[in-house]
Amino acid sequence: MPKALSEQETESFRERICAVAARLYVEEGPVAVTMRRIATELGIGTMTAYRYYPNKDSIMTAVRTRGMHRFSQCLEDALAQPGDGRSRSRAVRDAYIAFARTNTATYRLMFEYPEPRQDDPAYQEAHRRMWQTITAHVDAMAAEGLIEVDAPIFGHQIWASLHGAVMLEIANMLPPGQDAASLHTRTVTALIDYASPIQTAVRDDCIPS
Repeated sequence: MPKALSEQETESFRERICAVAARLYVEEGPVAVTMRRIATELGIGTMTAYRYYPNKDSIMTAVRTRGMHRFSQCLEDALAQPGDGRSRSRAVRDAYIAFARTNTATYRLMFEYPEPRQDDPAYQEAHRRMWQTITAHVDAMAAEGLIEVDAPIFGHQIWASLHGAVMLEIANMLPPGQDAASLHTRTVTALIDYASPIQTAVRDDCIPS
């Protein structure tokens, strides 16, 4: 009879299953993700894998769900650091890039491939949490009067820029001497300058009454 695992050991093993599934999906495609292949990669029996997840679809949803929670936690921890809004926003950027570099397969699976089970309650909760992190650092800058923006839209502009820079870095397609952080800094600086109250006032003055 197999030894009963503690809750922590069970959680750790589920994480290992998710990590293998994400890697196989991104590197070899959906067809490579089978319970048998996952078990082989982990050196366990196929039936053992079924003790943790009922099928491969539940594993793929778990990859995204767990990934979004870990991703959100990284950004939340970064935003909670001391400093002004702009420095905290940079900390969020750095945490974002660090997550993508450390968890590349999970990151790609979260954002490159659609989730077929979007009605899964756990997935929906993780998704809502992740979306909230998109505007949190923008809200911090707006609260200090650094920018005047529609926070959700501006947050998505920043996110789109950062995601693009990260994906170019992952694909090794950035110019020599550049990385995701340096490329994104150029873009976000222009965005923040454009959204500053002074620039907003200037643009408003230029609009004919």
